[in-house]
Amino acid sequence: MYTAYIAGRDVVLQQVVRPAVAPLSADLFVQQSPILGRCALAGPDEVRAATAAAVAAAPLWAGVPPADRFTLGPVFCRRLADAAGEFTALLVAEGCPRRIADWLLDSMLGMFDAESCRWYLRLVRHEWRDGDRRLVLQHHPDGVLAINPPGNAPAFSAATAALHGLMAGNAVVVRIPRRFPSSTTFLLRHVLVPSLEDVHAPPGTLNFFCSGPDPVLRQWLDDPGVDDIVYYGNSERGLSFERACLDRGKKAVLELSGNDTVVVWKDASIPDAVESLVTAFHGSGQMCVAPNRAVVHPSVADELVEALRLRVAEIKPGRPEDSTTLLTPVPGDAYIAVLREARAAGAVLVCGGKRLTLAGTPHSDGPFLEPTLLRVDGLSTAADLSAVCEETFFPLLSLVVPHPEADDERLLSDVIGFLNRNRYGLRNSLWTGDPGVAERFVAGVRNGAMLKVNQVHLDFVHLLPSHGGTGRSGGVHGEAAYMFLKTSHLQSAVFGP
Repeated sequence: MYTAYIAGRDVVLQQVVRPAVAPLSADLFVQQSPILGRCALAGPDEVRAATAAAVAAAPLWAGVPPADRFTLGPVFCRRLADAAGEFTALLVAEGCPRRIADWLLDSMLGMFDAESCRWYLRLVRHEWRDGDRRLVLQHHPDGVLAINPPGNAPAFSAATAALHGLMAGNAVVVRIPRRFPSSTTFLLRHVLVPSLEDVHAPPGTLNFFCSGPDPVLRQWLDDPGVDDIVYYGNSERGLSFERACLDRGKKAVLELSGNDTVVVWKDASIPDAVESLVTAFHGSGQMCVAPNRAVVHPSVADELVEALRLRVAEIKPGRPEDSTTLLTPVPGDAYIAVLREARAAGAVLVCGGKRLTLAGTPHSDGPFLEPTLLRVDGLSTAADLSAVCEETFFPLLSLVVPHPEADDERLLSDVIGFLNRNRYGLRNSLWTGDPGVAERFVAGVRNGAMLKVNQVHLDFVHLLPSHGGTGRSGGVHGEAAYMFLKTSHLQSAVFGP
């Protein structure tokens, strides 16, 4: 039984749900959805109580010196390492492939290790002399941070956002999604709560409960005790929510859809580029920082497409406990219209596009979708296709091949322009053997919170910001963001002689 945690106490609630994972078989008589346990559902009273507890704790926690607050990250890492087996087992039981669960675990351990947190601490206060004056720039916590994690990776998103907010000095309230509450509740209650106790945080510094999103978001918008709201989700709804926050004087921290691009230049290592592109199919393309599209130099396009086709053919459905499994079930049939539109415009279906059973055989009601490659010739053709311009949220990788240019300088300019016209902006990456091309890419691509050169697209990078995005990924103030800075505010001070 998973409970709420409010004001330093476990709160047992009357209403419960029984979360179940999606069936892996198209035949419901073969396999029913397994029940993972019971999870208590919070109502309006518990939501208000959680905010009130955070309001009471916020000034006490903010008064703790930043150097002490930032020790929370390494303490969390030590406890997470000890609980790694149980945590990943819960993720797998909820349907997360073991390979992805291990990646999520390793990513958290890298984000909050001692070296990272020492670096973060250096960013929250700067002090220097100007003649006989002492100048200070310092970040103060915003107060109470409410977190609305996504349904597809709630444990990772809730924990990383909460840790950033807590280290910034905020008190935190987390809504745990109803779909996958087990791993999220475990990570918060049995790893983060004891970590806060280790650093002597006051009761109410962290509060969480399970509930549906809409009523809670409305309460948070109307509650004067909530200062910031971290919102993960669809760009349309997120940008609308941002406007609602602005109307009420609250800060919206947006983590929205992505539509990431990998550029493969003519002198790239094709095997390395292929392995990076294969990350498009991790979690069946339902991870926002996975690449959705590639732009491939025409001189190596045929070679890369064939190498990628062969590599993708190795990706099969499997049970989440299998260490080779990458795919997860894909609900709905939105993919049909996307592929139909692309093919009508001249795109070539290289492979995929069929529903599959767990055994990997085609079946119209199969829970999995075959990894799908589209080849689109011409940047102008690609610019109008949903398969290229939108986050599709199924295992599709669109390979855009520009028309050949006599001059590679012009071609690179066209590719950079294509990337900058992307309405979304989480990450862009490049594979090349030419340092000059790499420098032009980094200098010219303005879209995206992170640029990567000859690095796996999906992985988080130690010490660099893990959140943020431009355009429809991060809202009007989108950028690469350390969330502990995003959930605090900059203040200046000057001391005379």
